Amino acid sequence: MARRRPNAFEVSFGEPQAPSSSGQPVASGSNSRSTSLKRKGDAHGPGESREAKRVQLPPVAFYIPQPGEVLETPDLVILGEDPFVNEDRDAGDSQDDDKPVRVLTEFTFFDPKHRNEMVSLSSIEEDDGVDRQFEGAGRVSPYAIIEEDEGQEDGLDDDTEGGVYVRLSAVLRFMIDYSKPSDPVWIETTHAWYILKVPAKEYASYYQHFYAPRRVTQLVISTAIQHPRKTYDEWLQRFVSMVDVFGRTCQEEHIWDAIPELQEAIEESDLPHLKSSPLIRQLLRKAPSSSTTFRGRAPKRAGLPQRSRNPPPIRSLLGNIDLAVLKAENQTPTHVTPLIASLAQGLVFEELVVVGVRPPAPNKAALEEQKQRQHERLCALIKEAVRVERMGKRRVVDIRREDYVDRKRRFATEVKIDGRVYKIGDFIIVPIGKVGDSIPPGMPEDVSEIGPDSTIADYFWFARVLYADSDLRKFHVQWLEHSSQTMQEELANPQELYYNELCAHIEFQTVVGKVTVHECPHSIDSIPPDEFFARFTHDKNSSSIISLDMERRDLAAAHLPPQNCPVCPLIEQHLEEQVDRRLRDEQGIPNGVAFLGQKYHLEDFVLYRAEKGPAHIGYITGVHFPIKETSVVASTLTIQRVGRISTIARLLPENVVRDERHVFLTKETTIIRIQDLIRVCFVVPLESIPDLQEWMSLSPDHFYVQYTFPNMTPSAWRERTPLSCADLLVCTPCVEEKLRERDNMREFLAHMQKDPLKTLDLFGGVGAFSSGLAEGSGCLKVTDAVEKSPSAAKTTMRNCPRVTVHNQCANVMLRHAIKTKEGHHPETPKQLFDDKTPVKGLPNCVHCITAGFPCQSHSRLNMYRRADDIKSNLILTTLSYVDFYRPKYCVFENVPGFLGFSFDAIQAGKHKLEGGVPMSGLKALVAALCRMGYQSRFALLQAGHYGTPQRRNRFFLVAALDGHLLPDIPQPTHDFPDTRGLEIKFPIGDNICPVRRDNGTAPHPFVTIDDAIGDLPRFDWKHPKLQNESAAKQREFRDREREIPALPCKYNTPHCGYEGKNVPYHHAPRTSYQLAARAKPTADIQHFTRCLLPKKVERVVSIPLAANADYRDLRPHQQEWQMANPLSSVARKNYRPGLYGRLDRNEYFPTTVTNMDPTAKQSKVLNPYCKRMVTVRELARSQGFPDHFVFESIGNNVVTMHRQIGNAVPLPVGIALGRELRMALYKKWLKARQEAIMVDDDD
Repeated sequence: MARRRPNAFEVSFGEPQAPSSSGQPVASGSNSRSTSLKRKGDAHGPGESREAKRVQLPPVAFYIPQPGEVLETPDLVILGEDPFVNEDRDAGDSQDDDKPVRVLTEFTFFDPKHRNEMVSLSSIEEDDGVDRQFEGAGRVSPYAIIEEDEGQEDGLDDDTEGGVYVRLSAVLRFMIDYSKPSDPVWIETTHAWYILKVPAKEYASYYQHFYAPRRVTQLVISTAIQHPRKTYDEWLQRFVSMVDVFGRTCQEEHIWDAIPELQEAIEESDLPHLKSSPLIRQLLRKAPSSSTTFRGRAPKRAGLPQRSRNPPPIRSLLGNIDLAVLKAENQTPTHVTPLIASLAQGLVFEELVVVGVRPPAPNKAALEEQKQRQHERLCALIKEAVRVERMGKRRVVDIRREDYVDRKRRFATEVKIDGRVYKIGDFIIVPIGKVGDSIPPGMPEDVSEIGPDSTIADYFWFARVLYADSDLRKFHVQWLEHSSQTMQEELANPQELYYNELCAHIEFQTVVGKVTVHECPHSIDSIPPDEFFARFTHDKNSSSIISLDMERRDLAAAHLPPQNCPVCPLIEQHLEEQVDRRLRDEQGIPNGVAFLGQKYHLEDFVLYRAEKGPAHIGYITGVHFPIKETSVVASTLTIQRVGRISTIARLLPENVVRDERHVFLTKETTIIRIQDLIRVCFVVPLESIPDLQEWMSLSPDHFYVQYTFPNMTPSAWRERTPLSCADLLVCTPCVEEKLRERDNMREFLAHMQKDPLKTLDLFGGVGAFSSGLAEGSGCLKVTDAVEKSPSAAKTTMRNCPRVTVHNQCANVMLRHAIKTKEGHHPETPKQLFDDKTPVKGLPNCVHCITAGFPCQSHSRLNMYRRADDIKSNLILTTLSYVDFYRPKYCVFENVPGFLGFSFDAIQAGKHKLEGGVPMSGLKALVAALCRMGYQSRFALLQAGHYGTPQRRNRFFLVAALDGHLLPDIPQPTHDFPDTRGLEIKFPIGDNICPVRRDNGTAPHPFVTIDDAIGDLPRFDWKHPKLQNESAAKQREFRDREREIPALPCKYNTPHCGYEGKNVPYHHAPRTSYQLAARAKPTADIQHFTRCLLPKKVERVVSIPLAANADYRDLRPHQQEWQMANPLSSVARKNYRPGLYGRLDRNEYFPTTVTNMDPTAKQSKVLNPYCKRMVTVRELARSQGFPDHFVFESIGNNVVTMHRQIGNAVPLPVGIALGRELRMALYKKWLKARQEAIMVDDDD
C-alpha cells in the first residue's frame, strides 16, 4: 500500500521534523514522454470541491506557422553552438544526457492536434479534459555555460543573435528548480533541452498564466532555504518593490494565486526544514481560506510518474571546478559597504549584505516633507522668473562708485538688482536659454503645471559671477552644469554641480536669484538639501570628471576684472593656436612654426598625415611662410622623407628584425601643408643609444635609424649607406629638452621603484590586466590578486610568484578584510582550488585597484534577466573595495556590452519604467566614484590600436582620487584598419569618442598575424580517414608530411601538438613582436590544440591552405547540416563566410574569445600555414602574452586555457594604459620637485 502523503496544512503547520541533511532541489515538472495523454477520472478527495478561485486561462488563440520554419531534427545544429557543452560525453551516457542544451526565445507552445491551439505548459501535467499533444516554436540560440562569456564576443559581426526560428519536436516535460532563486524554466523535447527566455508577444499571456505562480513559489522557497529566519513581512516588503518579467508591479494577491503551486511544491519537497520556515508558515496563515486547499488545482493527467528532481545534464560542468564556481547557484550574496549600500538603494532587487553598520531605512515622511519644501521653492523661483521676464529692462540696477575697479567706471565687483546685491563669487540662476536647435522649456504661468518630480535644473542654468560690465549691462560668468544634465542623469547627486570651461556675458535682467554653492567641501553629508556643492569640472567632449584647477583659479582671482576670468585665457589660447605662427631663434631668425599648440623646428622629425596606413615620418628641412605675416594662406614645409625598415622586409637579411621603430632616411623630399602635421617625433642614430629598450619604452614616438637609402622603395639591401651621429643634424633645443626629460624620467622611475603603488587586482583572471599596467607604468607593484577560478588563480601563482593570490570570491574576501580591520576574528576562507589551504588576508593599504568585474551584456536574449541574478551586482562589490581602501587610482575594464547594462527594475513609484534606468551600470559607476571623491574618464578602446594583432573593443575607465592627476586615455599607437564601434552614445543625447579614429595618424603599422605567430613551430593534424581519399589526395598529404609533421588529433586525448621547453621554433624572431614574445625562455611552449571529433578533424584538414578559405571549399559529402541545408541559418544568410575559416597571415585575428571552434560563433580559427586550428600558444600571442607565460588548467583542460586567454585584457592595451598612468604620476612628481627647488631658492 502506498504511503499516505501529508496534505498542505500538515506540511505547513504540523509538528516540525528533525532537520535533514538532504540537499536535493525542489523541482516541478513531468518526465512523461507521452505525446498523447489521456485525462483520467476525477481525482478529487473526500470533501473537496472545485469552487476555489482559479487564475483563468487567456482567450483561445492559435499559433500561425512562420514562413521558413526549421524543423527540429536530430541533425539540427545551431550556428555558434558551443561544442564543448554537448560533445563531452562518454560512450555509456544515456540518450537524455546526449541531448544538446539551447536557449529558446520568442516562443509559443501549442497543440498540433487541435489546429495549433496555444496551450499553457502547465497543461503537460494538468488535465484540462482534452487529449493533447504539445509542440513549440521559437528562436533558438546557442547556450553559453558562463553567461558573461557571451559579452566577450561584442564587436563581432553578429548576425546570429536573433537565433534560428525552429519548429520544435514533441515537448516532453518542463522543469524549474524552486530551491535556486535564479534557476530558469527548462523544457525537454525529443531532441534537445531548452532554457526559456522571452515568450512571443502573442503567447505572453499564456506564459504568464504558467510562470507567474511558479516564479512566486521559487522566490518563497529559495528564500526560506537561504534565509531560514526571514519572516513573511520582511519578504513581502521586498516582493512588492519588484517588477516581474511581464512588467507588472508585484502585489500581494499574486502570492495568493501561487498558493496551490506552493503547497504542492512543499508537499513534494525532501527538505523538512521548509515546514518550520517562519516565511512559509506565516504566509499560509495569512492566505485567504479559498487559496489554502487543493480545491482549485486541476487534476493530474493519467500516467504521470514521480516528478524528476534532477536538473538537465550539462556534461561540461561535471568535474570542472572552474565552471562550477561561476554558476549562479554557487555565487555568494553581494557584499557592500554601508556607503555603497545607500547608493544602491532602489537599483537592485538582491538583498545586499552590508558589511558594517547598515544604513538606516529612508524616513519616508521626512523625505516627503523635504520634497514638498523643494517643490515650493521651485514654484517660488519660477514665479520670480515670470516676474523678471515681465519686468525686463525696467528692473532697477544700481552700482556704487566704490564697487568700480577702473577709472572709466566700467567694470565692477558688485551690482544691486531690484534691491538684491550680486557680487563676485556669487552663484546665480538664469532661465535655460536656447542652445543650437534645442527649445528652452519656458516658464509655466501656472505653477500647478509644474510636475512633482521637477527640479531647479529642469528650468534654470547655474553660473558663478566673475565681474559686472556696466557698459554692456551684463555679468561675466563661468557656467556650472547640474550633475543630472550630464551622462549620470537620474543617478546623479541632486546637489552636485560641475564647473565647465565655458564663460559668457549674461544680461542683468535675466538673473532670477542666488543659490548657495559650497566649493570643495570637506564633507557633503551635512550640506542642507536646498543647497549645492561643486568639487569637479565636467568636460562634455569626453564626459570626464576632473579636479578643479585651483592654481589657475587662484592666479586669475589675483587680477582685477576683467582679467580675473579663469576661462578667457584658455579660449584665447585655443583661438591663437588655430593660426600658424613663426618661431625665431635667439638672433631673431625664423627657425620653425607653431601650430595647434605644438612647435616645429628645422631639423625636427615629425609625423604627418597619410591617406592610409600609419602616419608618414619626415625630417623638416624648410619652412615656407606666406609673404605677409597676416596672410590667411597657411605655411608649408619641405620634408625629407623617412621610410620604415618593415616596409622593405623582402630585402632584409635573416638577421635583421622587422622592428616598427627602425627607420631609414632617404634623399626624397616632398612639400606638405602645415595642417597635415600631427606632432614631433624623435629619431636618433642607433649608435647614440646606450639602452635601446629604455629609449623605446619612454614613448611610442621614439625611433632609431642606422641607414640612408636613395628612396622609399629601394630594390636591394646593398643600396644602404650607414648613418652616423655626425651625419644627422638635429634641433639642439628640442633634443636637449628630450634628454632632460629622459634623465628626469630615470630619476622618477628609480624613486617609484623604491616606493611603488601597491596594487590589488580584483577578478584578476590570469593577471594580464595588472601586469600590463605594471609593465607600462613602471610604478606599480601588484601585491594581491583576487580570482575565483581555480585554474586562473594557479596560472597567476605560477607566473607572478610575488603576488599573493586569493582564490576566493571577492565578496568573501571583502567581508574578511573589513571584519579583520574592525578587530573581529572572522573565519579564514579556504583556497577554492583545494578547499583546504587557508587564504591569506588582504593587505591593509592599497594604492591602486584594477578590476574587470563580470557583467552580462545587454541583448535581446537577456532582456528578461533574473531580478536576483547577482553576478552583475559585482560592480557594487568593486565599488565597496574602493570605498574600503580609498586608493589613489582605479582602472576598470569590461566588455562593450557594459554600456547597455542596466540594474534591475525596482518599482520605486507608480510610474517607474520597466527595465530599470537605461545605462545605469555606467551611470552608477561614475556617480559612486564622484560620491567618493574620484575623478574619472572612460572610453572604448580597440586593442589593435595599441599593437595587439587582434580586433577587440573593450570599455576602460580610469579614476583618480581628488588631488591626484587623472591619467589620459591612451591615443592609438598603431594604425588599425577597423575603427568601428568606438563611439559611446548616452541616453541624454550626447556622444563621445575620446580616441582619435582617423587612419593615417598613428605612428606604427598594425601588427599582423604573421608578425605575431610566424616563427612558431609548424604542424598539421593527421587526416583521420586518409584511406578514404583518392590516391592523388593521399599522395598530396604524404608529400606534405615530409616537410610539416602531421600529428594525430585523437578525441580522447587532452590535446594535440607540442609541449615542454625544448621545442625548436620554425625560425629565429623576424619581427619585434616575435622578439618580445621570446625575450625569456619558456618552461612550456603549450603549442597544442584541443582535440575535436574525427569528422571535424577531417573537415579542417580538407580546407585549402588559402587565406579566408572556409566550409564553402569542402566537398559535398564533407558538409554538415548547418553548412549545406537550405533551411539552415547559414543558408538564409546567403551562406555567410567564416565556418571552418582560415586566417589571413597578412591581416589580424578576429576577437579572441572564450569559445574557439570551427563551428562556434567565432569560427575563423584555422592556422594560416597549417592544416589545423590555432594552438593555445598562438591564441596567447594574439593577446600579447609572452611565450614564458604558462597557463595552468586543472584536469589539463585546453578549453579552460582558451577561457583564460579569451577573458584576459591584452598586454599591449594594459601597457598603453600604464604609460598614461606613468605620465600622470611623473608630472605630479616633477611639479612637486620644482616647487621644492623654488622653496629652497627662497630660503
